[in-house]
Amino acid sequence: MAITKTNFINYTRCRRFGALEEIRKDKLDSKMTIEEYIKEEEKENYKEMLGTMFEETEEGETIDKTVKVDIQLEALMEYYKEVEVTAGLYIEKLFEGETIYSLDTYRQESFDFNKNGIKYLCFVDIYNENENEINIIEVKATTSRKYKKMEYSIEKEKFPLFIRTKNYYKLASDPGLSKNYPNKVENLLDRFTDVGKYMYDLSVQRFIIEGYMRENNIEKNVNYYLAVLNDEYEYDGYTENGKRVFRTDHLGNEIIDLYELNDITSMYQSKINIERQNLEKYIFESDSTPCKVGVYCALKKNTECKYKSLCFENVPEKNASFNYKRFVSFKGDGIKYNKYDLINEGYIKLDDIPENWLTSENHKIQRNCYDNNEVYINKAKIKAGLESLKYPIYHLDFETLPCPIPRFKGEHPYYQSPFEFSLHIERAPGVCDKEIDNYVFLAKTNEDERLELVKELVTRIPILETGGCMLAQNVTFEKGRIKELANIFPEYKKELLAIRESGRDLLEIIDNNKELYKSLGFDEYNCSTMNYYNNAQSGSFSIKKTLPLFTNLSYKDLEVQNGTQALVEYANYKKMTEEERKRKQAALIEYCKQDTWAMVEILKGLREAIK
Repeated sequence: MAITKTNFINYTRCRRFGALEEIRKDKLDSKMTIEEYIKEEEKENYKEMLGTMFEETEEGETIDKTVKVDIQLEALMEYYKEVEVTAGLYIEKLFEGETIYSLDTYRQESFDFNKNGIKYLCFVDIYNENENEINIIEVKATTSRKYKKMEYSIEKEKFPLFIRTKNYYKLASDPGLSKNYPNKVENLLDRFTDVGKYMYDLSVQRFIIEGYMRENNIEKNVNYYLAVLNDEYEYDGYTENGKRVFRTDHLGNEIIDLYELNDITSMYQSKINIERQNLEKYIFESDSTPCKVGVYCALKKNTECKYKSLCFENVPEKNASFNYKRFVSFKGDGIKYNKYDLINEGYIKLDDIPENWLTSENHKIQRNCYDNNEVYINKAKIKAGLESLKYPIYHLDFETLPCPIPRFKGEHPYYQSPFEFSLHIERAPGVCDKEIDNYVFLAKTNEDERLELVKELVTRIPILETGGCMLAQNVTFEKGRIKELANIFPEYKKELLAIRESGRDLLEIIDNNKELYKSLGFDEYNCSTMNYYNNAQSGSFSIKKTLPLFTNLSYKDLEVQNGTQALVEYANYKKMTEEERKRKQAALIEYCKQDTWAMVEILKGLREAIK
């Protein structure tokens, strides 16, 4: 059998993954019965497993419940591909010799070798070779920000973990005087950390390439690089023949940052060899029985295991043990438990957690609400919070496209480019009409319509003339977008920054803001505890969780029901017929309008709750 790099990464997550994957492949790809693939004594176990992995419609169609189509990834795929092409062009400029790269995986350079009846195989994003050496470049559509932020210290002085050479970054040598340098490097050697996962990916590639070189008696120096997007790069808007060209920016930044990882990938090899041995054991033993959950499950991350629903089938979707507000870990009997530890030790539901583990006042409030089916409400704080709002209130919500590649002038990689906003104006408490007092701006094309958006924004929110405040759910996001627009369009900077300065957060009224309530005269306990809690929130204060608590307003009947769907519809404009685009734009308007009207309704509900 063949194991690709991706297979290797997934099959070594845990003992169970490989066995489940083989069952799934048998079910999907073979006309033979499952009994012909498995040992007789395992038959019932596999049948039971398949019952949770697949379901059949009334028409008899088999649905694979482990497959999730990432609609956002699909919608932005052209931009992700542009990252690879841009990196390829940069490498051609940087290195001598022949450079091979392609958007078609099977046209990329590949390596393979055989061991113990298994062929290990990898494709290389960018392959460069000259007379002296081979350069392997793995391209990832992430930014370099997390690596630039990594520092070690010597006494009180801080130093970057990756130092810049002329063309790339390189791991700093161990100075021998730093207490935390080894810990920082160890973090890179943890495949399940945000900084370690790409290092691991390239290290698996090195494992396969070195196996190929040994098998074919090739002796040539090989360098291993990670190419990522430079978070500091600012696009100047330059195009040639209608295509973006990413020139060196005004501060001398290139759009691609290159990291030479020879040292790190070498350090990883002993770990990967152990994982290779485990992988072979997992495959040949094919043990699909449940195993412990852990960081390899990657809950709520984009790498979340597709078999998560099987391993967490006994964990409730609401009010699970790890759904305590802002939960990180619990400490009980001198032992620290993260969310995976809790599940493994049988602490499944919210009330499975011993009460003496709850040291946070918010957790105690949440537990009391759960145990006694009560709603917690601090009427005094909510009343004070509501009274601190200045009218008119401009309820604002942006919809944005977080594109990996900058699309327009002044943007950085993953800049949250606004394409829509909704505004409801509440002129006095409760005085706001859903239709009459609403305005929605929506870009009609995928071209740059930000200036038109800004003009409408400052016209509709004349904060310098009317006073009042801009209100948003998690206002930090709206403030960030407004500040960026102010820098790109300095002619409107004064008006935009005035809107930003007036910003208030709806969460201050429902949840808390310690500094706000301290300024309003509340004591330490009240300043540290939430204002409202209902079991239906399951530890969350998202608008989708809080809205049903105060109103019957729902997103279920809308064609566009969340922000991901919104950006996907916008990104797909070019694929639509004119008639379809008009229908989708109407749906986008209704969705964004609902987001700001929801805030009006929540404020109304809070006023009713404190009467």
